[in-house]
Amino acid sequence: MRLLSGALKRAKAFITQGRNASDYIAMQKKYYELCAAASKVESGDLTEDYVVGSWRDHDVWRDYETYLMKYVPAEPVWVALDYGCGPGRNIRRWSSRFARIDGVDISQRNLDNANRFLAGRIEQSKWPNLYLTAGASCGPIPRNSYDFIFSTICLQHICVHKVRFSILRSFFECAKPGARLSLQMGYGESNNSFPKVSYYANHYAAVETNGGCDTQVTDPAQLEGDLTKIGFTDFESWIRPVGPGDHHANWIFFTAVKPLA
Repeated sequence: MRLLSGALKRAKAFITQGRNASDYIAMQKKYYELCAAASKVESGDLTEDYVVGSWRDHDVWRDYETYLMKYVPAEPVWVALDYGCGPGRNIRRWSSRFARIDGVDISQRNLDNANRFLAGRIEQSKWPNLYLTAGASCGPIPRNSYDFIFSTICLQHICVHKVRFSILRSFFECAKPGARLSLQMGYGESNNSFPKVSYYANHYAAVETNGGCDTQVTDPAQLEGDLTKIGFTDFESWIRPVGPGDHHANWIFFTAVKPLA
């Protein structure tokens, strides 16, 4: 009976595991919808937050200002896009630096929570457009729309290179000529117990996300190669201490530009 039970468990795992990018994205969407539904969100406050976690610590993490926002003009003239915006914490935090920050997320409940979280916290003239993505692009956003596209604590949670590359390519399409991309991911090999896969792996069979199964950058050339292939130029990167609540060895901030021509 034990042998039969073990065989049935293995058969069930094989049948239910993801086998392609669509399966993986469906898992991610379900996961984030559940996390967002369990969170408690009010104007300017996230309690029992299962999507971001440690968001108050992230609000005061100085590397965001130093590296993520390094090339943002002093005057709020750029229109920006936050990919993986979740409940809108970065839209609220950086609103004063931009003419407007829009958001895109895989979870409709996250976008609903963002509307609640941002209510009364940013100027009405800067109220964001919030877009739902199917998971491998920026969704219905028009081409050549943004001066600045940024993302934090998001791409590192996608352990399928094919999906991440598709998202990066969508950034290029949504960016205006001359626009800047500024992103953060987990960096370096880690010996801790949290599962991670190599940068180019397509781990469709992951059954968790949001730290449950991440990717890891081990060489800035991996990022530069993808961005250059898509068409970005002027790549720069900075390897920094890992941020609040994360379990990678380090973080890497990196930036690139969509050419004017």
